[in-house]
Amino acid sequence: MDFFEELEKLRKSRPRISAVRLNNINSDYTANTDQLKNCYLIANAVKNEDCMYGRDFYENSDCVDCDHIFKCTLCYECVNCRQCWDSLYLQDSNNCQNCEFGYDLKDCRDCIGCAGLRKKQFHIFNTSYSKEEFLARKSMLKREEIHTKFNEVKLKAPRVNSLQIATENCFGDNIYNSKNTWYSFDVSECLDSGYLEECKQMHDCWDISILEEAQFCYQISSYHILNNCNFCFQCMTSNDCEFCEFVANSSNCFGCISLNHKQYYILNQPYKKEEYFKRVKEIKEELRREKDYGGRFWSPTFPLRDTVAVWDKL
Repeated sequence: MDFFEELEKLRKSRPRISAVRLNNINSDYTANTDQLKNCYLIANAVKNEDCMYGRDFYENSDCVDCDHIFKCTLCYECVNCRQCWDSLYLQDSNNCQNCEFGYDLKDCRDCIGCAGLRKKQFHIFNTSYSKEEFLARKSMLKREEIHTKFNEVKLKAPRVNSLQIATENCFGDNIYNSKNTWYSFDVSECLDSGYLEECKQMHDCWDISILEEAQFCYQISSYHILNNCNFCFQCMTSNDCEFCEFVANSSNCFGCISLNHKQYYILNQPYKKEEYFKRVKEIKEELRREKDYGGRFWSPTFPLRDTVAVWDKL
């Protein structure tokens, strides 16, 4: 038996869910989401309320048209921001309030068209004003003027080569509260891991994309809560699984598609515990002899036009 040929046949015969939606309220038009309330057209999102249009939303409320935001409230058109409140058009900013058109702001209040500031208030285009002067100047500003001068301010502001906060021995960009994490981007709370993208709370994981709460995993593009899993796609709340897709709440599954609450399955067929481990060992030995264990993957089920590979071309 050629394991990958059998797996490919199984993949083409099993139904697939259109989108992962868990524990949501009034948030039907979302994808890869959990614990949402009154949300619309957002993806890769957890614990949000009254949010619309965006991706990578975590613990936000009343935010619209944003990307990569965490614990923000009343924000619009913000990108890669954390703990911001009542702000518009911010990028790479943390813990800001009542700010507009900002870049790389930290702990700022009432700033407009500023870049690279720390713990400042009542600033316009990086110039300090009194509260009265700030309010008077703000009332006279026009949108075109803000756009033009803000771009000039951004070009003059120094930029760090890597955005990292509370990290130790890390390499990549947009890394938060992590240690010994290498070649990783848009991650937080990771330890002893590498080659991660859009991940949170990872421990000893490598080559992972879009995953939260996992340990001892390799080559995964999934959702959340995995332990000791390899070569899996869109699996969740499972452990000791390999070469699986859309498997949930399961353990010890090998080459399985679209299963829920299962244990000791190979190619979607049940086995006794002893038989399962014996057969998995045989398959792995065969794959290693052919140098296929981890080296060959199945062809995509979805057409290229429906994948993230062409998002930037749409």
